[in-house]
Amino acid sequence: MKILEGSFQCEANTFCGQRAGIEDFERYEGEELLNKMAATPIFREAGAKVVPLLYVSALPSGMVTLEAFEYYKNLFVDLIKQEKDMDGIYLYLHGSMYVEGLGSGEEWLLKAIRQVVGERIPIAVALDYHANLSDGFLKQVNAVQGFRTAPHIDQDDTERRAAKSLLACIRSHVCPKPAVFRVPFLGGDASTTDKEPFVSITKRLEELDGEEGVVSCAFFNGQPWYDSPYTGNCAVVSCTDAVRGRREALELAKMFWAARDNLTLEHAMPVDEAVAASLEPRDGIVFVTDSGDNTTAGADGEGTLLLREYLKRNVKGVLVCGILAKDIVNELLKEELGVQKEICLSKGYQEKQRIETVCRVTLKKKGTVYGWAGDEVGEGVLVSCGNTDIVLTNARAAFTTPEHFSRMGVCPEDYQVIAIKMGYLFPKLKTITENFIFALTPGVSSNDFGQLGYRNLKKQMYPINKSITWEDVMTQMELESVFA
Repeated sequence: MKILEGSFQCEANTFCGQRAGIEDFERYEGEELLNKMAATPIFREAGAKVVPLLYVSALPSGMVTLEAFEYYKNLFVDLIKQEKDMDGIYLYLHGSMYVEGLGSGEEWLLKAIRQVVGERIPIAVALDYHANLSDGFLKQVNAVQGFRTAPHIDQDDTERRAAKSLLACIRSHVCPKPAVFRVPFLGGDASTTDKEPFVSITKRLEELDGEEGVVSCAFFNGQPWYDSPYTGNCAVVSCTDAVRGRREALELAKMFWAARDNLTLEHAMPVDEAVAASLEPRDGIVFVTDSGDNTTAGADGEGTLLLREYLKRNVKGVLVCGILAKDIVNELLKEELGVQKEICLSKGYQEKQRIETVCRVTLKKKGTVYGWAGDEVGEGVLVSCGNTDIVLTNARAAFTTPEHFSRMGVCPEDYQVIAIKMGYLFPKLKTITENFIFALTPGVSSNDFGQLGYRNLKKQMYPINKSITWEDVMTQMELESVFA
């Protein structure tokens, strides 16, 4: 048994002006790729020969350039062409890669692969919980598994489930088509899986995992900062009996719709209230998440709105962390510690999030900016402006773990307030503190979806339109002929 294995990932925020190019992707090949993927041991335990294709991954960004997509897609296709006798293909994708001029990158990647291998080779995919799945993509795959946690802690488990789904297809000589039921809902940061309806949905998915005839099952929250006709929640189930797959997908969708109003933002406040609340006396640290400039949702991280608010108050013990300022950082890296310089952040901008901000700063430290996988992606500096400390970076950064702070030479315990470019708080940051405030800042990753200016989104989407009924949802599905 021979299985091909690879990964191509970038979560796209289509409202961002920046683009992800060839150089923005980390790349792994050969044994290094196989060691990175949790599916590999499952295949090897089953006696399969696992052939590495390519592992390329980028930080959440704006759209992927057509040049970058075509470059990596062609590498995948060329490698697959060299392996004529494969029994199956396993891919770890994101599900919300949007390519300039094309749309769903996952769809066009899978179409290119199918042109090489035909329809009889089963393909299984592991996807992010925030995947937006086009019909064209779903027609190319046979088994679909997705993260069941947000914040995400089950990536490896998802890979293992997808690997087992592929093995089931190979052993049973089946290539089922997944059934999908779409739910017109924009979840955003409110859709964490520790609350209903996701608790019950996850329980049902776990039951389906062990049932005869179920090849794969998943429920996706979608990624709301992605402007397409297929943005939103969906249930996807592959069964050997197609009628059963459609029935199970419908039941998952009903379960979600019935309890959708439980999904509300926790600790959320307007900017002024968030800043004031963060400065109130308390024991320990509090994180303030700059949700409208959330780099983990593709924003560029150049926003200065929260920084300006803290500079006005000039209170000790405040750190504003991870502002992208490439040219300024590169100049400060040439200076000696202790030097004082006048800098201008967001020069030339006067937007709600990016506002030209002049600061006289003192250089305190230099450090390394780490990426998602613990790799070096750039450099940064710690500077002070009055009583406020600021981390500036020359690469887009997401400070999602304690290690990201330590690599910058920053000790979180030195502060009472830490503002970060994030939405909900990532799990590893809770080892520092579970105290956080969700600042409802404006920007391209805002949770106020009505102000984002969608052009391609379906007109009927909850909660932008709260008058939508379940009957409306069913009617739309019938019109789309997706759930027949």
